[in-house]
Amino acid sequence: MNRRRSCSASSKKFSLATKFPDEVEREAAGIPDRVQPRELRGRLDYREEAVFTIDPDDAKDFDDALSYEVLDQGDVRVGIHIADVSTYVKPGTSLDREAQKRGNSTYLVGIVIPMLPEKLSNGLCSLVEGQDRLCKAVFLTFAKNGRLKDTSFANTVIRSRKRLTYKQAYALMFENDLDRIRALPLPPKHQTGSTGRALRDLSDAELVDLQSWVRALWKIASRLRRDRMAHGSLDLDMPETKIFVDEQGYADRLEKIEHDESHQLIEEFMLAANEAVARLTRTHKLPSLYRVHDEPDSEKLDEFRQLLGTFEIHTGDLSRREEIMKLLETLRDHPQGYTLRTQLLRSLKKAAYRSTHDGHYGLNKKDYTHFTSPIRRYADLVVHRVLEFYLVKHGGHTPSSGHSPGYTLPHIESLAEHLSLTEINSAEAERESVKIKLLEFFEREAAKKHKTPFAAVITDVRANGFFLELIESMTFGYVSANVLDDDRYTLNNAGTVLTGRKKKRRFGLNDRIDVVVESVDRFKRLIDFRPAPVTKK
Repeated sequence: MNRRRSCSASSKKFSLATKFPDEVEREAAGIPDRVQPRELRGRLDYREEAVFTIDPDDAKDFDDALSYEVLDQGDVRVGIHIADVSTYVKPGTSLDREAQKRGNSTYLVGIVIPMLPEKLSNGLCSLVEGQDRLCKAVFLTFAKNGRLKDTSFANTVIRSRKRLTYKQAYALMFENDLDRIRALPLPPKHQTGSTGRALRDLSDAELVDLQSWVRALWKIASRLRRDRMAHGSLDLDMPETKIFVDEQGYADRLEKIEHDESHQLIEEFMLAANEAVARLTRTHKLPSLYRVHDEPDSEKLDEFRQLLGTFEIHTGDLSRREEIMKLLETLRDHPQGYTLRTQLLRSLKKAAYRSTHDGHYGLNKKDYTHFTSPIRRYADLVVHRVLEFYLVKHGGHTPSSGHSPGYTLPHIESLAEHLSLTEINSAEAERESVKIKLLEFFEREAAKKHKTPFAAVITDVRANGFFLELIESMTFGYVSANVLDDDRYTLNNAGTVLTGRKKKRRFGLNDRIDVVVESVDRFKRLIDFRPAPVTKK
């Protein structure tokens, strides 16, 4: 199955529209290519300030940017600038109706089914380097001691100084050799948008300035993260398997993406902005969407606790937050930590959108919403409109071109239900896409004459073989005893080890092993492996 057919199958199965209606395309075509002077009225001008973005290598749209300012008495103001989609997508238009219907963008492997047409999602709303862009911003002012002193909100116009990748940001955070930082590659160009100048083209002064901003922001973000964890927020971040496709759309490379400090820098400021906006709408009793995560069911936690016991992991009452936090620390270094953390997530309730501020269990926050991704989530666009209503009514701001009346509570309730469903549908489509592309990748590996060895950990042992998980891609598979043809293997009494009778080679629970692909069954969605040949030194 080629890329187009697999995408078509997934989009059809989950009713995802790959094309926009003609009237939507016509409306998008009528929007100017550049920010217009009249749209700057009433906005704080941040075009000459220290503003930049940090995103994945292959990002095509940029929702958020950060600004950094040192104020009097040494206070620091951080701006979280979010693309002001509400200026261009107005209630009642064809663009708005289609975006609401889709609910969010869907990210299939190698393919994006966007919520908004490309002219907006990759163009005028994307915070590309060196271009004027309209934003809505949350400003956080910190004292010298790191204490948050003030929070404010505004419409802004920015011009990003630099489009950084996570890898580049990480190097700026921890690498002191400017030449090594300059050697990092520029992210790949896309059909639209600008990747800006490569780091190697920056002067020493520009690079040092950029590095100082990133490090100063990380100093604040790391403190926010420590405080958040100390107050009971759960570290549920999981590594991600990124599947890269070739020019024909076939899966040809896997990469494990770790949630490192560069990701955490962005995450902490996005969380802070989301919380600040949610607190604002709650305290002013404005009908708005909230991102809620309910307390887990004790029965499901008990079932998970029993599962942990089979792995010799013993915990206290998991309905107590402290026990969950201890467990997460234990699983961090456990051989099957990824699998068990996944099971833990399945034991928790799904986050959803709601019209009531019912709190977020995972983050342990009373106030939380989605504000920071309006290019790809309609919920965030709704919250932007609510913020605009506040800025005009309570903040004394001149109405922007994106000004809209407030929402009614029944309308918000209906939107919350609809957007929760579209989110679930997209998540299922994305998981399906990953499964299909993983099978495609390993199918191609199986056809190779010289097969690639993959590091794995054994997760379950049976008399007729054992299950395993690939360490790098977190892919599950099976090794049948039939391919263990160097000896006759028997299972021990505990059911944890297969041992060869003559050579005494063993395959035990939690053992590390190198394997190669044996076969792939697309219909059953199974991948069989065999131990990799032992290379002689």
